[in-house]
Amino acid sequence: MSRKRGFSKTALAKALADAGIAYEHMRELGNPKWNRAGFGGSPAGLGAARGVYAGQLRDTDARECLNRIAEAARRQTVAIMCFEADEYRCHRDLVLEAFRERFSHAASV
Repeated sequence: MSRKRGFSKTALAKALADAGIAYEHMRELGNPKWNRAGFGGSPAGLGAARGVYAGQLRDTDARECLNRIAEAARRQTVAIMCFEADEYRCHRDLVLEAFRERFSHAASV
């Protein structure tokens, strides 16, 4: 969910569709509200929040989403999007890390 005008999932999906780009929102890869403050906090808080979120990526639903991203990436260009400018201070960095790990493993099999 975005509070940035034009970036709500509905508005963004429509704008992308108008440009011929598919959009899929994966709620299972979202960072829980209670864990978000840590990503903007101190180095210790950031480390703790990243650890919490990394653990969440081991959940069955999150792993399935990562598998779906990997499958899509075999057929087309895929972008992982977030409003946060600093990737390291965003859960997106951990999604990309997990995706790269899965994708590189799948490519070598």
